[in-house]
Amino acid sequence: MNNTLLLRPQLELAKLPTPLDRVENLGKSLGNLDLWFKRDDLTGFGLGGNKVRSLEYLAADAMKLNSNILITGGSPGSNHVRTTMAAAAHLGLRGVAVLSGNQPSKTNGNLLLDHILDAQLVFTGNPDRSNIDNYIVEEAERLRGKGENPYMIRRGGVSSLGCIGYVSAAVEICSQLKNLNLSPEILVCATGCGVTQAGLLVGFKLMGLNCRLYGITVSRTRDECISHIEQLVNETEDALGLDSRVTSDEIFVFDEYIGEGYSVPTSEGIDAIRLVARTEGIFLDPIYTGKAFSGLTDLIKKGFIDTDKTVIFLHTGGSPSIFSNSTIISNSNNLSDYVIDK
Repeated sequence: MNNTLLLRPQLELAKLPTPLDRVENLGKSLGNLDLWFKRDDLTGFGLGGNKVRSLEYLAADAMKLNSNILITGGSPGSNHVRTTMAAAAHLGLRGVAVLSGNQPSKTNGNLLLDHILDAQLVFTGNPDRSNIDNYIVEEAERLRGKGENPYMIRRGGVSSLGCIGYVSAAVEICSQLKNLNLSPEILVCATGCGVTQAGLLVGFKLMGLNCRLYGITVSRTRDECISHIEQLVNETEDALGLDSRVTSDEIFVFDEYIGEGYSVPTSEGIDAIRLVARTEGIFLDPIYTGKAFSGLTDLIKKGFIDTDKTVIFLHTGGSPSIFSNSTIISNSNNLSDYVIDK
C-alpha cells in the first residue's frame, strides 16, 4: 500500500466496505455466468452511490481550506450534485448547485432532493453540460466578491483527488476478493465523467490485480472517454507518487449503448432494469447502471464476455432517476398485464 494514499485527508461519509455479492438468479438468466455485484449503491450516505467515495476526499479538502460553501454542477438530475449537496448539509456548509438549462416544469428525482437539502440552485439557461465548469468558476467568483470562501468541485468530481476515492475502492475490492478466494476476469462499470474507471484502473494496477475493466460510456464517445480517462489516470498516479503505470491499451470503453444521448433512457436499459429487479430485487437506474448492464448482456451475446468467466458488475447507484423517468419506464411496458381490477 502506498503511504500517500493513507495520508490523504478523508471524511467518513460512506459505510464501507460495501458488499460484494454473488447474484445467482441473474447469472443463471445470462447463461450461468458467475456474476457478482459490487454494491456501491449501498455507500449509505445521501441515498448512496459512487460519488460518496470521491466526496470523502474532496469535502475533506474543503474543510481543510476553511471553505463555507461547496459549489459544483451538472444536469438537473445529477447524482453527483445531489450527493455533494448532501455532504454540504452534513458538514454544516452551504451547498450551491450550478445546473444546465432552465428550471424544469416538474421537480422530481435528484432535483427534488436538492430542494429538500436547501441547496441554492443556479440554472445556466444553456442546455450544454460541457460548459458547466465555466459557470461554476463564474459563480464561485461572484461568491468570493461577497466575502464567501467557496470550494469548487468540477462536474462529476473530476480531479485526481476525486479519483483517489476509487483507488481506495479498488483496494477494498481486492481485500474482498482475497477473503472470497475469488479471481474475476472482468469488471464492468458505467462510465460518465471517468473518475470511477480511472480510479479503479490505478488501484488495480497498484494492487497487482489482473482483472480487465470494461467501461460502458453513457455520454462521450469511446475515443473521447479513453483520452479523458488516460489523463485522469496520469494525474492520479502523479498525485500518489506511484511507480506503476496504467497503459492506454489497458483502457477499454464501449460506446454502443448511449442511445439518443446522456440522460435519455434506452429501451435496452429499461429491459435491464426489469431483468435485475425481477431476478434479484435490485434496482438499477435508467441513466447509468441500466445502460451499463444492457451493455454487459450484449457483450455476452457478442462473445466479448464468455459465460465461463467470473464477472463483477459495479452498481454505482443513481436510483432517484427512476422516479424522474417514471413515465418513460411505465410506457415502455403494458402495465395492464400485471394489474387485476376486481
